[in-house]
Amino acid sequence: MNHTCHPRRFQAVASLAAALLLTPAPFAQVSEAPKPKPEEFPAFETAIEGLTKVVSTNDGAPGLYDLYSDKKTGRLVAVLPAGFEAQELMIACTITSGDPEAGVMGPTHYGSWRRIGKQLAFLVPNVNVRSEGDERTKAAVSNLYSASVLLSVPILALEGGSRPAIDLGKLAVSEVPRLFGGPNGGYGPSITGLQAPLATLTKAKAFPENVVVEFEAPETGGRLVRVAYSIGKLEGTPGFQPREADPRVGYYYDWHVDTTTGDFDAEPKRYINRWHVVKADPALSLSPPAQPIVWYVEHTTPIKYRRWVKNGILFWNQAFEKVGITGALEVYQQDAATGAHMDKDPEDARYNFFRWNMSEAGYAIGPSRSNPKTGEILEADVVWNQGLTRAVGSMLGTLSRTLLADSSGPELLAWFEQNPGWDPRLRFAGFDGPAAAAAPVVATRESLLAKNGAKNSACRMGGQLSVDLSLAGLAFAAGMIELESESELDGVPEEFLGPMIRYISAHEVGHCLGLQHNMAASTSVSQETMNAPGYDGPVSASVMDYVAPNLACGESQGPFINGALGAYDIWAIACGYGPEPELTANLAKSSQPEHLYVCQAAMSTSSDPRNQTWEVGANNLDFCESRMKLVSELRAKLVSEVVKDGESYALVRRRYQQLLGTQLRTLVIAAGWIGGAYESNDFKGTPEARVPVVDVAPADQRRALALLMANAFDERAFGLTPELVSHMGKEYWWDPNGLTELIQDTSYSVHDLVGGYQAMGLSLLLNPVRLRRVHDAEFRTQGTPDAFTLAELLGRVTDSVWSECLAPDQARRVESNAVESSAKIEQPFCSSFRRNLQFEHASRLVDLVLVGDTQRPALRAIATLATAELRRIGDLLAKADQPDLDPATRAHFAELRVRIQRALDAAYVRKG
Repeated sequence: MNHTCHPRRFQAVASLAAALLLTPAPFAQVSEAPKPKPEEFPAFETAIEGLTKVVSTNDGAPGLYDLYSDKKTGRLVAVLPAGFEAQELMIACTITSGDPEAGVMGPTHYGSWRRIGKQLAFLVPNVNVRSEGDERTKAAVSNLYSASVLLSVPILALEGGSRPAIDLGKLAVSEVPRLFGGPNGGYGPSITGLQAPLATLTKAKAFPENVVVEFEAPETGGRLVRVAYSIGKLEGTPGFQPREADPRVGYYYDWHVDTTTGDFDAEPKRYINRWHVVKADPALSLSPPAQPIVWYVEHTTPIKYRRWVKNGILFWNQAFEKVGITGALEVYQQDAATGAHMDKDPEDARYNFFRWNMSEAGYAIGPSRSNPKTGEILEADVVWNQGLTRAVGSMLGTLSRTLLADSSGPELLAWFEQNPGWDPRLRFAGFDGPAAAAAPVVATRESLLAKNGAKNSACRMGGQLSVDLSLAGLAFAAGMIELESESELDGVPEEFLGPMIRYISAHEVGHCLGLQHNMAASTSVSQETMNAPGYDGPVSASVMDYVAPNLACGESQGPFINGALGAYDIWAIACGYGPEPELTANLAKSSQPEHLYVCQAAMSTSSDPRNQTWEVGANNLDFCESRMKLVSELRAKLVSEVVKDGESYALVRRRYQQLLGTQLRTLVIAAGWIGGAYESNDFKGTPEARVPVVDVAPADQRRALALLMANAFDERAFGLTPELVSHMGKEYWWDPNGLTELIQDTSYSVHDLVGGYQAMGLSLLLNPVRLRRVHDAEFRTQGTPDAFTLAELLGRVTDSVWSECLAPDQARRVESNAVESSAKIEQPFCSSFRRNLQFEHASRLVDLVLVGDTQRPALRAIATLATAELRRIGDLLAKADQPDLDPATRAHFAELRVRIQRALDAAYVRKG
């Protein structure tokens, strides 16, 4: 259990405790019973009767523990070494089969065994509060911030009178809830328990530095799973020096409060996560490493992808060569056919594996394990799910959840929870079937911080990448991109998919080197530059961004994705792995444009429009416009060119819905500019240091607003025509892959679809967090000519939504030949799509007028201006209510006038 501690408060408490402490023994509060005599235990031979000793080394060298097993019964006894209580250990837990996320790194537990009577307890220390002072202060820390008992196990016998023998098999199976649950983290799946009587031993290996065991058993729900544990010494590399974290460059880190400092303003010690990579010969300007970082590509990785994976891993040698180390990373291929490296287990914490999982989960992940005391990375794995290389069908529900979670902070999510009608995720959930509709959509503050926190952020790269893979696939099918080769991987041009696999591999290994995301790096190169004839450089300053592939349809096509590391990557490695004497000079280069870094956590607490995912180009509004142009052209080709002869018309429906993902992302990206501000991490005195907060130019905010409204409010932005909708066939398959389409109405739900996008656009623009940011920016930009204000934002949205009432003579009261008929159909004054938009807009203004927290000045200002807009709309409706209005529009206007007046009356009563 972790205890929180403020450094200032603890220093006084620790000093007092040190002065009063009489017995400076750690864990003094645990009352130890006298150790029983050896003869009180059964004979050691009895404990291992019927078991065979496990020998895993070629030379018969003893393992960290002596293991005795019986695979028939599943019994597994471990004998701890002499002096076991002094060993610091790391228990690495992994679910290895039976789950779509099998193989992904699970929880890690750090601690040591302690004998208490006839029991062994595994104690987990509080590593976040420590003392680097004298023994009395250290004792005080241990007394106040004691260890926690993770689990305990009976001692079966004592080998040689002092070495405890324990039932490691029973522990591994019965303690699954503790080992795989709770606050210990992990990136893979979790399970609540196993059916112990049905457990079988599937692996037991004993090596000098660690032991690896694995059991198979049904979990409590009946699913058969395998759980593996690697128990090894927690030993740092001799000579490793911790390096303190710096906010100008993005590294994961471990932290602790040092109680010995007397500075009340002292920050916690934060040590970046990094490997011990140093020159073998410091005298050489370019030296091999004393110990390289060795990777093994698992034998399950398809042969056709292996070279791309290997090249992606080796990308990082480019950066290490810049700091004088050649060959810092090595890659070896595990191969079942030849037996190469098949003696190495991915679950063995001594080895770093690039694992290939046959799961349909659409992501890759690259976590690592570090020494919590120093930040040294001890082991890392990348797990690639094959579903990542496949584009998905209908994914509006899941995509909207991901986009909103990435760009929303606790304040906005709380608003959605209190006002479900504002939540776009609820609007789109039904498009992905009943399972998606039933899934929880509201993230808590704690889960958001866990997701974006520096140590806990789990990169699951790929959920949104499938949108771009689908888009590229459609563009290739329509012949809109010229290719140099006809070679394909899984039906996708290799010159596109191969570099994408290489880039994702480099991205995940970057995490394994300690690097955080840098979602602002993709704004380093303009679209014009990357698509200029002959350009072969990177399209982003970092592979640690979620970079959308560069698709320049109809123009000169540059690189699809980075073919090498970017400038930020090379600089970040210099800051984390370069010589310590050069660190200050390297960090001072933070102000160089190509070294731009914005922390991923800022995505949910601020609005820097550069800090977004799955876009590319110096200005992502240009990206949005180019993507929507491509989407529009593809929609026009769906029936005629994308779907080929001999293919089902159900593909028209599926491909159309895939294109909707790009449109959805466009709205989120554009919204980030409104009320946005550019962030900078530069320190004072840095050459050409930037101001920490610079508001987005008013012209850019207006451009983003216009782009968002055009692609959310106008039904023409969806490319829906009677001909297209009539060709949206469907198929009836009741397996999991076909269920989403099976439950969809044969008649495509055009109004629910467009209405969902309109509602999302309004939620992005009018939520109180967005409006507050615009309102606060007015203070920073006061006196600035043509400043963008809250009143302007609300007014422009009203003008767009109620344009018919502002200019009734230009309203669309024209005849249409859209449907072939002898009788022409007259369009209403307000179309059904516009009526829905107006209803949604009025409803949101009503919510803002009636907002309960009027103690906050910003909300009072928002409510006041929202009230003015409601009155304005009421006046427009009164003027537009003419005798020749069509019945649908007349009823619509009448209802809204009543709702608006009642809301205004209620607000007056409430405030009065």
